[in-house]
Amino acid sequence: MSRALNLYFRLSVKELERVIEDYQAEFDQALEDTFSDDELLKYEPMIDAIAAIYVQPISNELSFDDFYGDPAQEEKQRLFFESCRSSIVLENLPYFESNPIQVTYLTDLLWSFEEVLIDPGGVSNLMFRKDYLEELKRYKPMDSLLADKPEKVIETKTSVPVSPIDFLVLDVYKELDRLRGFAVPVDDLGEKPRRIYEAMKNEKLDSTGLFKKSGLIPKDFDDGLERLKFFLRKL
Repeated sequence: MSRALNLYFRLSVKELERVIEDYQAEFDQALEDTFSDDELLKYEPMIDAIAAIYVQPISNELSFDDFYGDPAQEEKQRLFFESCRSSIVLENLPYFESNPIQVTYLTDLLWSFEEVLIDPGGVSNLMFRKDYLEELKRYKPMDSLLADKPEKVIETKTSVPVSPIDFLVLDVYKELDRLRGFAVPVDDLGEKPRRIYEAMKNEKLDSTGLFKKSGLIPKDFDDGLERLKFFLRKL
């Protein structure tokens, strides 16, 4: 039996289509940056199994009462749904237990939006993005496929940065060294800088190892590093 997931947005259909198109290009690049050619061939069945996405307007015949609202958030969900203008359906969704690439694809997709109302299907209650992301944390993400590959550790005394991102990584490590023993207020960090901080706080990795461990797509990784650097400098 195939599974489907429906997501509802306040964006217009054209705006949503642009976001999805940009995200798909970024995710395709992330796959190439994360895996070797041999690994891409190995994981091709997982990649091919990623659910197809269809952007569509919301039917005038669809109402909030057609769903199972969360009793604790029903009024908030109703108001959000009534302001939605577009939706996404993910068809033939693979089981998350067997496809870590789908887990990361969906996680990063949800982080592309300020808010989303999600219908998991069946008799499950509607969920906002934050709650659904918590559910996804139960499953292994794409970087779990790299668990058996040792990360390259930075030799800080001898390594020579060779690219702007290498310099940026070293700048952040310098700030972390300066703040050693200081309680960094991680709750004030956004999600992407926080994921990078968590990856950096206990070990020193080069930019490639850090990128893989963060689980972010390239654009979010670069932006997150910059934001983390300036956040730490203010402390």
